[in-house]
Amino acid sequence: MAAAGYLVVLLLYLKSRGSLADDTMAVSHCNPFELAFALKFGLLYALVLFIAKAAQSLLGDTGLYVSSILAGTTDVDAISLSMARFHIEGLAAGTAVLAITFAAITNTAVKTLLAFGLGGWRLARDVVPGMAVILAAGGTAILWMTLQ
Repeated sequence: MAAAGYLVVLLLYLKSRGSLADDTMAVSHCNPFELAFALKFGLLYALVLFIAKAAQSLLGDTGLYVSSILAGTTDVDAISLSMARFHIEGLAAGTAVLAITFAAITNTAVKTLLAFGLGGWRLARDVVPGMAVILAAGGTAILWMTLQ
């Protein structure tokens, strides 16, 4: 999925090299090392870890996949760290990889919907083709992993 995304970005960059406007807006940034940000991420990580473990205990791998999809609606980092921890504790690597891939696909779909919802048709026209390539790569990866 990342390789597909980088390819899309490279193609968009090459296409727009000569047409970038000089009157671009400045992008505001925040410091990711602020205490409030770290506390929010810590709480999100703990919540995702708890839900994923509970789902796995109650529903097995299916519960893990469902919790990954739910976690992917907001963030991929917390579920990725959770799956790495579960793998260290004995979870099969294939199960962890599938869970992370489900979360990444969900997160990409949510971001596509946000681009459409916040930016309208004009932004969606530019974003959807690239996101479709990324989602297709994720779907192909899931098919490949489940057929192994």
